[in-house]
Amino acid sequence: MIRPFDWRDLSLLHRLRDRGLCLDSQQAYSQGPHALQYALLGALAPRGTAFTLVARPRGSGEAPAIGQLLQRNGDALLRLSFIAPAEALSQPAGLSLLDGLCQTAGARGGRNLVADVDEDNPAFISLREAGFAIYARQQVWRLEGDSQRPDGAGTGAMWRLEAAADSPGIHLLHLNVVPALVQQIEPPPARGRGLVHWREGEILGYLEIARGPLGIWTQPYFHPAAEKPDELLAGLLSQIGPKVGRPLYVCVRSYQSWLNRPLERAGFERLSAQAVMVKRLAVAVRRPALAPLPTLEGTRVKPTTPMANFEKSPPAQSTERGA
Repeated sequence: MIRPFDWRDLSLLHRLRDRGLCLDSQQAYSQGPHALQYALLGALAPRGTAFTLVARPRGSGEAPAIGQLLQRNGDALLRLSFIAPAEALSQPAGLSLLDGLCQTAGARGGRNLVADVDEDNPAFISLREAGFAIYARQQVWRLEGDSQRPDGAGTGAMWRLEAAADSPGIHLLHLNVVPALVQQIEPPPARGRGLVHWREGEILGYLEIARGPLGIWTQPYFHPAAEKPDELLAGLLSQIGPKVGRPLYVCVRSYQSWLNRPLERAGFERLSAQAVMVKRLAVAVRRPALAPLPTLEGTRVKPTTPMANFEKSPPAQSTERGA
């Protein structure tokens, strides 16, 4: 039986919260799963950003499972943020729970459900069998809080906080950098406290930043014309460099893979290679717009110049004298 989370499930979630799998990398590395807190918020505010479902198998052979969705900024894209226990997706109850989460996401106005998963994790195969497809790949890099900054870290002036006037430039950068397939799934970056890099009147770099108690999550968007990536990374560390006990994470998508080498030179450590998977909940159907054509037969063309009727006109009078 699949049903929404309620107060009867508190003990179950408390027992499973440390055995789950977080499928939202930004949430996992910056905030942590916080499955219990989100479940309570969702129960108190049903129209909020977190939605939690519980699978209670009727038979005694399967264990119960819990799944959670997150919807940020009211987007049509929802994220499969948490599944517990981690092996639930390999069991029938977990697959039924996943179907219920997809239905809930569609009922909330979602068109796509996204999950980040390591390709060597058994959940990757389960998601593929459940209808999820890969639309991007990414690598997650980490710089520990006590790491030494590279040389040139004083060039933070290359970056500045974004302003409202930067929105058109950020949107144009997103269109130029992100492949069309990814743009169909993910919306442009939401305006927040990101960093922009201007050069010659054009935005050539944007860093989407999410800060949390566990770390700082950064999603970079660099134009191919951006020069000196090592200096740009040094400027990033000067602006938001990792604090003690608070690492900095950088997520590099496959279409920005040229950033991997500069990150390695800057002292970052590669944590994981992930597949970004999506299940489409709604498909756009294009239909021709039918409109009746004006009737051509049985109509009379109106003349544009007056026409004389010679049969009914009076006879011409002679102008000769004595006629």
